[in-house]
Amino acid sequence: MVSRPKDLGGLGVLDLDKFGCVLRLRWLWQEWMDASKPWQGLQVPCSKFDRLLFQASTSISVGNSKKTKFWHHSWLDGEAPCNLAPHLFALVRRKNKSVAQELSNGAWINPLWNKITTSIQIEEFVLLWISIQQVHLQPEVEDTITWKWTSNGIYSSKSAYRAQFLGSFSGHKSSLIWRARAENKCKVFAWILIKNKILTADNLAARG
Repeated sequence: MVSRPKDLGGLGVLDLDKFGCVLRLRWLWQEWMDASKPWQGLQVPCSKFDRLLFQASTSISVGNSKKTKFWHHSWLDGEAPCNLAPHLFALVRRKNKSVAQELSNGAWINPLWNKITTSIQIEEFVLLWISIQQVHLQPEVEDTITWKWTSNGIYSSKSAYRAQFLGSFSGHKSSLIWRARAENKCKVFAWILIKNKILTADNLAARG
């Protein structure tokens, strides 16, 4: 509760877990935007949650498809193939190839050809194959990525942190407290009061 933004009923204390996610998302953004980074081509230390949040927070327009990662980026109708076909994704060893590499002569099919053994894998393969047939590359146009949570479409730490509170809401108009002309200790006391967390006699008794 205390780590929520003030307008969502919290105290605005920085949540270190969420801020750590913000910093890891910056790796994914820089991986796309700046090819001069010395760690380009290496495995970025991001969790599954980080990648899912990045996929949900970005939209990609495929041009020549050289920047877009075939499995990880949301390029098929706003979805990433690793989410559309998770059972196929588990069969692939090299998961960081670009769309251009995987679509060249149907290269994405080769690693799967002798590994598909179940009906759900066959179903995912057919659905993925049909979706890929609708894609038309533009060799003269660069791929572009847009960050959904800013007006200019560019990643920012503030928007990435705030995105992790989407769906949260405040049950009280705590903004009235923070706008009051009073010392901070008085504001914090009032905030604790409306959350019913003051250690009055009845609360102390309830805690034994």
